[in-house]
Amino acid sequence: MKKALFSFLLLFLLFSCGKKSHQEHGNRVINLTVIAPIRSLDPRISNESPCTHIITMLFEGLMCLGPNGEILPGVAESYELSEDQCTYTFHLRDSQWSNGDPVTAYDFEYAWKKSVNPLTAHNGAVTFYVIKNVEACISKQARIDEVGIRALNAKTLQVELEHPAAYFPYLCASSTYSPVHKGLVEKNPQWANTANSDFVCNGPFVIKHWKKSVELYVEKNPLFWNAEVVAIPGIRIQIITDATTQCFLFEKGELDWLGQPFNSIPRDLIAGKEFIEQSNTIDAYGLFWFFLNTEKPPFNNKNFRKAVAYALDREAMAQHVFQLGEEPAMGILNKGISVHDQPYFRDCDIATARKYLNNALEEMGYTLETLPPVKMSQRSCLFTSRVTQAVQEQLRKHLGIAVEIEHADWPVHFVQVQKGDYEMGEMPWHSWLKDPIYMLDTFRSRDLGINMSRWENPEYKELLVLADHEIDPVKRKEYLHQAESFLMEEMPIVPICFTKLFYLSNPRLKGVYLSPLKEIEFRYAYFEAD
Repeated sequence: MKKALFSFLLLFLLFSCGKKSHQEHGNRVINLTVIAPIRSLDPRISNESPCTHIITMLFEGLMCLGPNGEILPGVAESYELSEDQCTYTFHLRDSQWSNGDPVTAYDFEYAWKKSVNPLTAHNGAVTFYVIKNVEACISKQARIDEVGIRALNAKTLQVELEHPAAYFPYLCASSTYSPVHKGLVEKNPQWANTANSDFVCNGPFVIKHWKKSVELYVEKNPLFWNAEVVAIPGIRIQIITDATTQCFLFEKGELDWLGQPFNSIPRDLIAGKEFIEQSNTIDAYGLFWFFLNTEKPPFNNKNFRKAVAYALDREAMAQHVFQLGEEPAMGILNKGISVHDQPYFRDCDIATARKYLNNALEEMGYTLETLPPVKMSQRSCLFTSRVTQAVQEQLRKHLGIAVEIEHADWPVHFVQVQKGDYEMGEMPWHSWLKDPIYMLDTFRSRDLGINMSRWENPEYKELLVLADHEIDPVKRKEYLHQAESFLMEEMPIVPICFTKLFYLSNPRLKGVYLSPLKEIEFRYAYFEAD
């Protein structure tokens, strides 16, 4: 076994032992708001906003985020990596659940295997696919005991991967990789839906009270193994479904954070207000795109897909619709995880788009006059309506294509697109990893729940397999570049703009880390003195 180099461990110890004291504001809690109810705080189930952000407050995995987004040891004090880079052996530190019970490797094994068991798996299962036999298990081609997750003893967890994955420690810091208390969960399967004695966690904070659809309050966990880094006494999270009300409360000073990653706040609500000076934007690892249903006409025709993609004026949409400095997307990997520094096609290339359209119409046996209107599905949202209306008008103006827009509430829209009950469906998309593979993996297999285009190609899949098994980072990057190039040639999605995370915060609130992956970490937060 080769000992992994823990250069970040020294940084972690220095930060823990030498952090600045902020006791002068030790009684000040952070006030937040979310726009959607919190349905469950089970890490195995809730991998969507806002639940995932609260789970991060309450639970800690083998690894955790540092104050600047670096990956640091969490419950795992150290790990070893095998010579073939496929087996991680994690050594757990002494840590406790909030009821005083020890956190064990058996808790991790139990939680992770529940996450990938086809009888209990949810959407977050896709984050475990890098582990040996997980995908096979979910598709019922392997038994759960064949999955590469095994507790060797109470303090040692061994994980075997399908292939080398240098990003695996980053996954171990994500909310879906959190442990759960095996004994209590087996006793009460509904443990994560209410704040009672059966709800235990192991993170920086614990639940003080939880009033469904109204408010959740978490306070500092005195049994957290690294409790000394937690400076604030608690966080109050209100559920407020109206963005205008949220904005008003922030303006009054009753909220300390407004916007991403909890909610998208319409820019026109805050334009011209004095507190716009408190706003911040960071580049996200994600983009706004349209899935195209490649199993239904007209988007089962590659030339038609490319005609739509090439005809759009992303620069105009970035300036007049998005308006936060977003950049046009002529690929799916933005800076930070990009594998190529040039666009794969020209923005608003109307002449080329018309050539593709003419070829598509001939292949499908249509004329512009006989082509049925394209049906565009979107969630009911003011901002999204502005995007879809811009696309509708540009396709009419540039190609003569009629587009009918269909609205639905977000859950209905998501399910319809996921089930293939659509033609062209808008969707924001962001990576779970600081690595290109997650975004490209969306299209690895038609059977993946996240592959809403229902497109797959053996050549594309082979490029991803080559990248999976390539240890040389330069060669791996080239395989990923070829894969993205192939995807943009086939165009099962239409990229629009790379997204940014926009938020406002109390100017005295410091030490909060917001990542391009839409992760947010409050354990290092404090209020600066006046």
